[in-house]
Amino acid sequence: MEHLASRRPSVRTRIALYGVVPFIGIASLAVFYFSDVPLLRSIVSPARGKEFGLLESLQNALLLSIAVIAALGVRRVREGAVKTMLALLFVGTIFLLLEETDYGAHYLGTGASNLHSLGYIETVLESAAQFGMLIFFGAFAILFADSRRPLLRALAPDRFCVITILVISALQEIIWRMPTVSGTLTGHEIEFTELGMYYLVQIYVIDVVFWRRTSDNLTA
Repeated sequence: MEHLASRRPSVRTRIALYGVVPFIGIASLAVFYFSDVPLLRSIVSPARGKEFGLLESLQNALLLSIAVIAALGVRRVREGAVKTMLALLFVGTIFLLLEETDYGAHYLGTGASNLHSLGYIETVLESAAQFGMLIFFGAFAILFADSRRPLLRALAPDRFCVITILVISALQEIIWRMPTVSGTLTGHEIEFTELGMYYLVQIYVIDVVFWRRTSDNLTA
């Protein structure tokens, strides 16, 4: 575990990355959107479509960066299980990116063309994603970050992920209780939570690919 810990940022830096950054980022976007200033609201989600706003653009940028880092990780790491996990993450992230961008349909002005826009599917996917994030970045991180099983230790998220989960959950509750505004995010306030989840996955994949020495982890 010393090999792993020595390559991670300091505790203070990790508190900032896992707690301060997502809080400031999501809270700032929420304040902009729920403000009485039309310009600020349009920056987050313009009238011509939420897909063209800063909120969804940041989501797409995070998804793209996750895919790139995961692809780099497939070539960088040597452990088969970690390599497989990164390959699956790459495929899943590309799928999500295509879904988020409607496979390019909204840029071409041809309307939505995706699976998650179907009401019941969107609800199921959102619930499954939040439950999965809670289990993996919460319970799995707490239970297996220092596991005696090297493979579990290599795949487990940093326990600091729990901070991000708490930040996302708290902001989600606050956002859902905000007065309804007339904007393109009405009924889609979950987008703020999605941004936080994508950010957390990005930090995780950075941790796995660049901050860990998984070979040491698997032989410790």
